[in-house]
Amino acid sequence: MNVEAKNLTYQPSGTKTPILSGVSYTFSEGCMTALLGPNGSGKTTMLRHFLAQIKSPEGAVLIDGKDSLSYSPKERSRILAWVPQNSSGESAFTVEDVVLMARYPYKGTWDDDSDEDRRIAEEAMETVGVLQFKKRDFTSLSGGERQRALIARALTQTTPWIFLDEPTSNLDVKHQIRIMQVLREKVDAKKTSSIVVMHDFNLVEKYCDKAILLKEGHVVAKGETREVLTPKLLREVYEVDFEVFEKEGQRFFVPKTQD
Repeated sequence: MNVEAKNLTYQPSGTKTPILSGVSYTFSEGCMTALLGPNGSGKTTMLRHFLAQIKSPEGAVLIDGKDSLSYSPKERSRILAWVPQNSSGESAFTVEDVVLMARYPYKGTWDDDSDEDRRIAEEAMETVGVLQFKKRDFTSLSGGERQRALIARALTQTTPWIFLDEPTSNLDVKHQIRIMQVLREKVDAKKTSSIVVMHDFNLVEKYCDKAILLKEGHVVAKGETREVLTPKLLREVYEVDFEVFEKEGQRFFVPKTQD
C-alpha cells in the first residue's frame, strides 16, 4: 500500500506564495522515509494533506491508488497513524487513556476497551518506556515523556503507515536512539512503514532508507538517503556548509561555523 503526492500544490488564501509547489513523490511501502528541509519548507503541510487535515485537490493525494478524501475518517485511521509535534486536547486523561484512544477505528461507538486493546496499548507503552506512567495525568509528564506517549498511541493504532512530525525533537539522546530503533524495527518486521519529519541528519543517515529534501515548497532532491544527504545539496537548501566524516560505513554531519 503506497501513499502518493501528484503535483501537489497548496497556497492558503491571503498568502502571496504557495507552501507546496508541484510536489510529486510515491512513498514506498516497507521504507522509513525522512522529510527534510528548513522550517517553513512544507514538510508538515505535506503530511497534513495525506491525513485530510488540509483538503487537497482531487487526485493530488492518493492512498493505495485512491483519493485520500474518498476515505472516511475511520477508514483513514486504520491506515495512517499520526504523531504531531505538539499535543493538545488530552488534559483530562491519563497516559493510558490517551494511548487507548488509538483503538477507536476498530470499535463501535459504545464499545469498551477490550482485553486485546489493553494488551496492545501496554506493549506499545513498554516499548517506548512510558508504561510506568500509565496512571498519571498526561499533562503531568515532561515534554519528552508526552512525546513518547504519543508515539505509543500511534503504535497502538496498528496501522500500515505512521507519520511522525519531529518525533525526536523533545527527547534526550538515549530516547532519540530508542525511538528511532523502535521505528526501524517495526519497518524491518514489515509491521508498518513510516514518514518522519526530521532535522538530525545523523539519525536520518543511520535509520532512514530514503529522504526527500524540500525548500520553499519545492522538492530539491529525493531518493536513497545517501544520494540526498550530500554536502552540496545540504549547502543549497540550508545555506550552511557541512563537514562529512565516515566511520565504519556510517557518515556523520557537522555544520561548519563561521569565524
